[in-house]
Amino acid sequence: MTFSPIDLRVFGSGLVVFLASSGCASARDVIPETHDVRGVSVERGAADSGGYEYVAKRPLCVLGLAESRGIDRDVAARVIDGLADSLQSCAENLSSDGKLVEGAARIAAEVSPGGTPGGLALKVSPGAAATANALLCFIAPFKLTSFPSTAPGALPRGLAVEAKWGPPERRGPRAP
Repeated sequence: MTFSPIDLRVFGSGLVVFLASSGCASARDVIPETHDVRGVSVERGAADSGGYEYVAKRPLCVLGLAESRGIDRDVAARVIDGLADSLQSCAENLSSDGKLVEGAARIAAEVSPGGTPGGLALKVSPGAAATANALLCFIAPFKLTSFPSTAPGALPRGLAVEAKWGPPERRGPRAP
C-alpha cells in the first residue's frame, strides 16, 4: 500500500493536532493558607516531614532543610526558621505591591570555619519575576546568615535548603 504526498500531509497534520491537544495540562502548585508552623521536629524522623530534616511553614512560603552536615540540629532549625520569617516578610511586601509570583529555589552551600556561607550552588524557578523574588527574598538573606565558628581543622560543614513561595490564594466573594 502506498500513500500519496497529500495523504501523508493530511495524516501528519492530524497527528500534530492530536499530539498538541493530548498534552497534559500544566500542574500548578498552590500554597494553601496555613498557620505559622515553626518546624517539624527532627526527632520524629524524615518520614513525617517529606524527607526533609526540618520544615518551616509560613502563610506565603515553605522552607525545608534538605540536608546538612557538620551543623548542630538546633542551629539548623534556627537558621531555617529565620530564613522562613525573612522570606515571609519579604513575600508580604512583594504581594502588597503585586510583584510576588509563584516560585521555588534551592541553595546548597558550604559553611566556612568562620561561619559564613560560601560556594553556593543555586537552582531557581524559570522566569525573571521568580528569579527576582528568589534573589531578594531567599538568596540575599541566606548569604547574610551566620553560623557558629568552628575550630581550625574541623570537618567541613554544609547544607541544602529548599524554598517555595507564592501569592496568597485568591478566593471569590463569599456567598451570603
